[in-house]
Amino acid sequence: MESQGQGGQGGQVVVQLILEHFGGLKDPRVARTKRHALSNVLVMALCAVIAGADGWEGLAQFARSRAQWLASFLDMPHGVPCADTFRRVLCALHPQAFEACMRRWMQALAREVRGQVVAVDGKSVRGALSKTLAGSPLHLVHVWASEQRLLLAQQAVAGAPGEVAAIPELLAQLQLQGAVVTVDANGCTAKVAQAVVHAGADYVLHLKGNRGPLYSHVKDMFAPVRANPEASHSGVDTHSRSVSKGHGRREVRTAWAVALRPEDLPPSAHKWPRLRTAVLLRRERTLKGKVSQEWHYYLSSLPPQARKLTGLIRGHWGVENGLHWCLDVCMGEDSRTIRHFNGAQNFAVLSRIALTLLRREKTLKAGVPTRRKKAGWDTDYLLRVLLAGFPEN
Repeated sequence: MESQGQGGQGGQVVVQLILEHFGGLKDPRVARTKRHALSNVLVMALCAVIAGADGWEGLAQFARSRAQWLASFLDMPHGVPCADTFRRVLCALHPQAFEACMRRWMQALAREVRGQVVAVDGKSVRGALSKTLAGSPLHLVHVWASEQRLLLAQQAVAGAPGEVAAIPELLAQLQLQGAVVTVDANGCTAKVAQAVVHAGADYVLHLKGNRGPLYSHVKDMFAPVRANPEASHSGVDTHSRSVSKGHGRREVRTAWAVALRPEDLPPSAHKWPRLRTAVLLRRERTLKGKVSQEWHYYLSSLPPQARKLTGLIRGHWGVENGLHWCLDVCMGEDSRTIRHFNGAQNFAVLSRIALTLLRREKTLKAGVPTRRKKAGWDTDYLLRVLLAGFPEN
């Protein structure tokens, strides 16, 4: 779909798109304080974040500078909101309801995830400190479709330990049939494995010492391999080795996969549905002549195919480069000092929608920071970014 000049019909289409996904959102204000329609506030805020705004004053500055353009498709009898209005509205909106609107929008953009990695990982927004959590940063759990580079859902939790309870709730709200859900050590629990299987997906979970007897069992099982990794081991079902190079670094990944027999596992493992395979992964990095080595253990519901499992494990880290790094470097998230907990969560939702739309717009061959600048300079381009929020035909 193409934009229609400076606002006009193209802008009206954008308004309809916003209303389609956010129209059911409850306006938290009392009637006498509603000088600006909630839909107007949301449209202006999203446009501003796409164009580089990073706080309440930035939202207001964008609205003032583009007031004429906004008025070409918005009914604005009272002009544009001030910074305090943006702050009050976005701090008053219920974060879970706002995130649910984003989730529905992102799922409308998503393609089928069958056979693809869906990575679950947490990220702290270090500039957003919560008064309710003794000054700790806002911590969000993300569900990321790695191949599609699309955020499917997020939820605020009480730091990394709170991820365990949030992950099953998030997975239950998504269409994950046939996907491979990957989770780091915080979420390596029987309840998470149960939630993945209940969603019709498989899992690859990073196993560490916090899993007690199960970790000890897997560690002891792979002890001969770690003692002599170059030898052949009769207990190993499959073995793989891959090498990658880039930016002056060489990394060798060697994996060993073993089928787990239920009768050999500790009693605590019987709570894990379809637990089928244990993986040992060694990562050797060479950078500027210095060699470092790491060993990692994983549990999976998939067959013991070392090469395939190594690829899935590597796919998990797409959430770090494809989402977390971009939010910090391209969207300036860690330096954004919004202290209100609800406001920080809701601004984070706007940032993630903006990042998604900026990436989906394909006419400008440039990185996200350049695209944001272009959107601030050129309203026709900003409309093209917004219209990228429609599902592809």
